[in-house]
This record gives sequence, C-alpha cells and structure tokens, in this order.
Amino acid sequence: MGIIKHFCGTHKIYLGGILMLSFVVSACAQKEEKGKEGIPSIPIVQIRKENYQTEEHFPGVVSGVNNVEVRPQVSGYLDRILVDEGAYVKKGQLLFVIQEKTYQETFQSAVASKEMSQSALKKAQIEYDRIARLEQANVLSEVQLKTVKQELDYARAAVRKAEANEKLASVNRGFTRITAPVNGYIGRLPYKKGALVGGSETEPLTVLSDISDVHVYFSMSEADFLRFKKRYNGASIEDKIKEIPPVKLELPDQSLFPETGKIDLILGQFDRQTASISFRATFKNPGSLLRSGNTGRVIIPKNYQNIIKVPQSATFKIQDKTMLYLMGKDRTVHLAPIQIVDKDTHNYLVSGGLNVGDRIVSKGADRLKEGQRINPVNE
Repeated sequence: MGIIKHFCGTHKIYLGGILMLSFVVSACAQKEEKGKEGIPSIPIVQIRKENYQTEEHFPGVVSGVNNVEVRPQVSGYLDRILVDEGAYVKKGQLLFVIQEKTYQETFQSAVASKEMSQSALKKAQIEYDRIARLEQANVLSEVQLKTVKQELDYARAAVRKAEANEKLASVNRGFTRITAPVNGYIGRLPYKKGALVGGSETEPLTVLSDISDVHVYFSMSEADFLRFKKRYNGASIEDKIKEIPPVKLELPDQSLFPETGKIDLILGQFDRQTASISFRATFKNPGSLLRSGNTGRVIIPKNYQNIIKVPQSATFKIQDKTMLYLMGKDRTVHLAPIQIVDKDTHNYLVSGGLNVGDRIVSKGADRLKEGQRINPVNE
C-alpha cells in the first residue's frame, strides 16, 4: 500500500509539471503571435531614377490627303453614271456623262457661224483690194477706201468672235463628259440617271478621295497646347513640331494601325466655340485600310529622362495633396507629400518630394498610420 501511495504521489507531481510546461509554451506562442500581428509585413520599393515613356490620347478623324468634290460645269440631265460608290478610279477615267445633244448642236452652230464669218472676211478682203487699186488709179476717193477698210476690220473681228464661240462651245460640249481629277475612291452618289444637274446644286455629284496617304485631324485644349509648347524645344511652333516623335493611331476596335504617323501641321488659331486648336498627323495608308471619315485616337508618346516613378497603389489623397509613406531606418513609416509631373494607367511620375534611395510603402498604405513600425518586404 505504501508503494502504491508513493507512486500515485509521484505521478501527480509529474502530471502537474507537464501541465505547467504546456501553459508556459502556449503563453509564449500567443505572445509571439501577438507580436507578429502588431508589426505588419508590408511591401516596399526603393526609389530610383529611370527613363520612362507615357502617352497622350486625342480623338481624331481621318481624311484623305486630297478630297475633291466632283461637280458639273454645265447644266443638263445626267445621261450615264459609269462608276459605283466605293470604286477606285484613276485620274482621267470617265465618271459621268451629261446629255450632250444640246451642246453638240450648239457646237455645230458655232462651227457654221465661224465658216460664215470666214466667208464674209474673204469677201471683204476682195472688196478692199479692188477699191485700193481704184484709189491708186485716182478713180475712187480715199474716203471710199477707208470705208471698205473698216468693213474689212469688222469682218476680221467677226471671225475672231466666231472662233472664240466655237472654242467655248467645244469646251462646254467637253464638260458633258466628267472625268476623275485625281486617283481615289468614289464617295456617295446622291444623283441618279435622269436627274437634272448643274452648277446651282449644293451637293456635288460625288467626292473623290485620294487615300494613298491620310491626314488625321485632332484637337488640343488650351491647357494641353501650353504644356505642348513647354515640352518641346524650339524657337517657333515649326521647330517644336520637328521635335515631336512619331505618333500612333488607335482604331475603334482598340487595335493599333500598323503605320506610325508624323504631326506636320498646327492650325493658326483656336476655335472660339470649343477653345481648342487643331493638329494634323499624316500616315501612310498601304492597302487603303483607312478611309475618309474613319475615327480613332492619336497617341503621342512623351519621353522622360531620369525621372522618378512610383506606383499609384502607393499613394492616397489627403485634402488636395498626394501622399505616401516613407520608411525610415528604424522601420517606422512617415507621411510624405509628392509633386506629380505626369501619370499613366498605373504609375505617377514625380518631380518632387522623393530622393533616390528612399524606400516607400508600395501597397497596404490604408492599413498604416504615422510612426507605425513595419516589417518591410521587398517587392
């Protein structure tokens, strides 16, 4: 019995020791876990300078380099239409024929009038020569000679007038056949065969677009234009245009047009209604992929040398200031305002407030407060 009692007593002491040890280990683990929770692990990045490119986007409208309104120069009924909408035509190709019967008859009448005047001239010349011989023989007076000389001059003038009328009639007859003034694509055809057309209609027969190259017109606001002038070197606008790098064109399906373009013109004045100024970029158009009236977005790259870039996810707003957290040597974070010069979808480009080598919180700033200590994790 004594042995059993001794064993039981020893066993109780042993169990008590185990329970006490378990309690101590558990308390230490909880304290360590609590310590980890109190110092959060936060990703940081180190500030450096780099070359970086951002982009500006401006809505634009495509226009052929040469959009020519095709209009009739004589009036008449539209007799033939020899092209279809959207067709490609070459310079000199016949497009329309206006009924030419009237103009043909006018031309024939002018030819007949010329022949009559030429006959009258010959008759007047014969009469003048006859009177001149008689005047030299003192048979007729000098007054009679002057009279026939005036009739001869009149006949010559009548011939010149008849010849001019013939040429005019020929030109008008030629105007009944309307040809393409340039290579290009036929636009809409608002008139049908049999329509009466002439110079009084406001709408042309069609618009012919030369789209071997295309112009893309876009506008800048006054603020954008002032920034543009500051960004590029040059004493004049023409000098600054030469400094602009090649531009891209984003199409409505968000794809990029395969050719780059060049800004080559800025219009001379602002539009009073929109307070904007128009720019023109020219693109090669192989395969005629772009047509007049297409839309897109002109993308102008902006290149920065030795600039500080920070992720937008690292920043937040306090009133009108953009802030982030700087990490000190003691691993505590402190609020710092930054000055932004530009941005893109994910980053800010900073002109002030940071130095090379600074370490900033890149994510999780919303979980922190001024002076809080963190466990930094490099991104």
